[in-house]
Amino acid sequence: MRPLSIQEVVWQAADELMAQGVRPTVANVREITQRGSAGTINDALKEWWQQLAKRVALQQQVQAQIPEEIISSVQHLWQQALVAGEAAFNDFKQQAEDKVIKAEELKIAALERQQRAENLVQTLEAKLTQSQNSERLLQTQLATEIALRQQIEQQLSQSKQQSSDFEQQKNQLEKEMALLAAQYQHQEQQLSEKNQYLERDFLEYKSNSQQQLAVYQQNLQACEIRLSHSDLQLLQAQNELRLLQQQLEATVQENALLKRQTANVGLSKRDALKAKLQRY
Repeated sequence: MRPLSIQEVVWQAADELMAQGVRPTVANVREITQRGSAGTINDALKEWWQQLAKRVALQQQVQAQIPEEIISSVQHLWQQALVAGEAAFNDFKQQAEDKVIKAEELKIAALERQQRAENLVQTLEAKLTQSQNSERLLQTQLATEIALRQQIEQQLSQSKQQSSDFEQQKNQLEKEMALLAAQYQHQEQQLSEKNQYLERDFLEYKSNSQQQLAVYQQNLQACEIRLSHSDLQLLQAQNELRLLQQQLEATVQENALLKRQTANVGLSKRDALKAKLQRY
């Protein structure tokens, strides 16, 4: 069995409504058929009304005994149905157009909301990118600060080590200066003892000179030789004393220079030793 066309379905629904005493319209026919657009149903209804008029005319021919009033009423009803159908179709069409316009407005509003959402997403993405760039920049700055801090700590450690080395050099030089001072004092004591010895010998020689005048006259040449030898020893002792005094002065100057070197941390150990060697 072939499926009924939309026209046949509409005509069947219109016949059912007419049999129930209800005027067929696009809306109530659509409720029965559940298929077809408003325009298709309206066109089918127009044809149905035309066919209905033909059927009525045919019935008039067959049933001539029907009163004229009934025929006129049916024709009037048919005209009213056509007018009502047109009005219902126009009303349904206007509602459909209103719904279309409203749907277009909703669509435009939705597109605008979508565009605003996309703009907001782009703005948020730009802010996120900027935040990520700022975070990377801060991480780079932090790494630079950490490296700089490590470098400063290393330099500070080196400075402390250099200061410790200079302090050790200072202590060593102070020990050496104390040793030189002790040596100078010992040599000075030896020189004093030697001078006392020579002075005692000279006094003894003077006291015994009168008694040994004859001996000295005989041994004058030997005494002069020994005196010359004593003078040479005295001169040598004076030279040694002068040399010790120079060494003491050099040591004092070296101590002063060491103190200045200790105050000036920038002078290296190599330069200090070089200056020390040059002074000697």
